[in-house]
Amino acid sequence: MDEATVSRTLSKLGWNPQPHGNGTFRSTHETDEGELVAYVRLTDNWLIASIVPFLTTRGDNSFELARWLLRMNRDMYQCKFAYDEDGDVVLTVELPTESLDFGEIEKALASLVRHAVEHRSTLRRAAGA
Repeated sequence: MDEATVSRTLSKLGWNPQPHGNGTFRSTHETDEGELVAYVRLTDNWLIASIVPFLTTRGDNSFELARWLLRMNRDMYQCKFAYDEDGDVVLTVELPTESLDFGEIEKALASLVRHAVEHRSTLRRAAGA
């Protein structure tokens, strides 16, 4: 897998990829809840798509939020929540690039969108954002 293949795949899936640094694309996708922005990065062994930040908290994360995120991680297929270096909540999906095909990327991005739409309003309401 190379950057050109990732770009073509994202375009074919309606993600409008724009180069954003070495091996990274800033991609947008329309949903019923509005535009979703994901950063898709290709490394030697992984294709990583992340919504950064998913929820801006600047590190002010409660114990209840951490518990909720862990519970969601347990229940979500392929996707996971994490904190980035600023303490904000990130939603990500990681795929090994070995023998990765179009269908796997399509399913992973669909899962990312589904979980983003499902959980975005819940987290924003809880955070008072």
